[in-house]
Order: sequence, then C-alpha cells, then structure tokens
Amino acid sequence: MLYNYGQQIANIRQQLCKNAHRLFPAKMRGIMYQNWDDLRYFLAVSRTNSFAGAAARLQVTHSTVARRISALEESLDTTLFVRTEKGCRLTASGETLLPYAENLEATMMNLEENVHGKNSQLYGTVRISAPDGLGNCFLAVQLGGFLKQQPNLEIELIPVPMYYSLSKREIDILITLTKPTSGNIIARKLSNYRIGLFASGDYLAAHGELGSKEDLASHDIIDYIRDLLYDENLNFMKDFAPNQNSRFKSSTIVGQMYAAVSGTGVAALPYFMAHTKPELVPVLPEMFTERSFWLQVNPDSRQLARVRATIDYIADRVTENKKLFMSLP
Repeated sequence: MLYNYGQQIANIRQQLCKNAHRLFPAKMRGIMYQNWDDLRYFLAVSRTNSFAGAAARLQVTHSTVARRISALEESLDTTLFVRTEKGCRLTASGETLLPYAENLEATMMNLEENVHGKNSQLYGTVRISAPDGLGNCFLAVQLGGFLKQQPNLEIELIPVPMYYSLSKREIDILITLTKPTSGNIIARKLSNYRIGLFASGDYLAAHGELGSKEDLASHDIIDYIRDLLYDENLNFMKDFAPNQNSRFKSSTIVGQMYAAVSGTGVAALPYFMAHTKPELVPVLPEMFTERSFWLQVNPDSRQLARVRATIDYIADRVTENKKLFMSLP
C-alpha cells in the first residue's frame, strides 16, 4: 500500500488541532491553528539564541526567521524573546511555550517515522557528535557500511574537539568520555579503551629507545594544549609524564597522532588510533591507561527508528572491533 506522506501529516495535524482543548493549556491552543513551521522557527531560535544561528540551522534568511517569530508572537499576543546585542533570550512566555513546542516536535518526528515506516528502510538524517579520535579514526570508517544497508538514510558526523548539546537538539547522538550524571538523558557504555605511548620508528632511531618511564624526561613529548581541553579525561599524558613540558601541543588527538607519525616526538594515543598508522611503534608497551566511551541520546530521539538503528550499528561495530580498543597494534 502506497502512502501519501503530505496528506497523512495533514490529517494528523488536523486531529491534533481538534484535540487541542484536551492536550494543551488554553493560552497555548491558538498556536495549533497557526502555520506549523512557526514552532520550528521558535525552537531554532531558542536553541541557537539568535536569529542568525536559527537561519543557518534552518537554511533560510535572517529576515525569514524574524518574520516567522514576529508572526508567532502576534498570534499569541505575547513576546517570546528579549532581543539584546548578545542574542535572544526566552521571556517567561517563551519558557512556558518551550516544553509544548518540544513535545509537538517529538510527536512530529515520531509521525514521520510511522508514515515512512512502511518498509524496512530508514529515512532522514542522523547527526552524531564524537571525540575527534573516535570520529575520524573509527566511526568515519565504519559508518559507510551502514549507509550501504540504508540507502535513504543520511549521516552527519561531527568529530571535533568539543561536545555539542543534546538538550538543544543540535545532535541526535552524543559520544563522550564522561558518564552523564544529570539531565534527562539515556546513556550506555560503548567500551573501555586503552591509551599507550607511541613514536615513529625514525624518531626512535634518531633519539634512542626508552627503557623506563624515567627516560621520558630526555625525549620530546607531544601533548594537548591543556587550557583548551574540553574534557579533563582527555589529559592522557598526565598518566605517563605529568610534570614534563611539551614543545609541541595540539588541541586534537588526531593532530597529535600525525605529529608522532612525522617524528616530532612521543605521544599518548588510543590503541585504536595507533592501529591505523603502521609507522607508529609502541613505547614502553607495558605502560597503559584506560578511558571509556559513553553514548548518549535524548529519550525522544531514542524513539526514532533511524536513531535506534544507528546506535545499535555503532555498538555492534565497537563490540566486533574490541581488539582495536584494548590490544596493542
């Protein structure tokens, strides 16, 4: 049976509007009869704190965002944002509207899943934020196989040295080194992984082998820029040479890996990254430290089939490649 996607959504919107008296407070019922997209603009501004940010996220012009927000405020006879030089801040009315808008957004996402769910194929986009090492050296390699299985799915991978926000819906899946301790988040442990010391064969030939931890004092160390660390758990080198100064520092672990490959010095690198570079030689292989990867998702996003399937795929690939994470190359 073929589905008319637009008609299905239109019918469901109509049903929601008919039941607005039961589902939503009286002062919010008016929004059910407005252009549905106005709420999308409201959510984008609330999450980016600016019209410009919302315009970039929605791929429209600044003036379009301003016009939609003004129309929504006029229809509700209230001000939703305070405009300042530093951006937009929700008013009390805006804060009241926010959870209802988020609930409607979650409902629409689920409806899209149900409408599209007429076969085993997944539709839509899944955005994943991960530490740059895991993202660039593992996920970027593995996720291509998932896309071959799901030709109608799109993956947006953000492997950068910072964490994006789940609560602001900037991403669908977040992978961190730290277990979340607060917030309405579903989290699962992906895996432990080991970090060891590595250098290139050329560097060791020129500077000599290391026989003990004390020998690190006479070698060039590659490290993070400490004041740019976005997660203290990334401070790997403190477990090996906590008081030693580094002449070469990078804000990313991928940058440190390539510096080690080029012969700049000794770096503390995850085993799964060292596996990708045969030029790297383990240094003091009996020494290692461990960290963990945690996968996090919003409960609403977790209901989406495309998000669930992506999570399961990532978890399966990590499990299948456990040796990369825990064994020396």
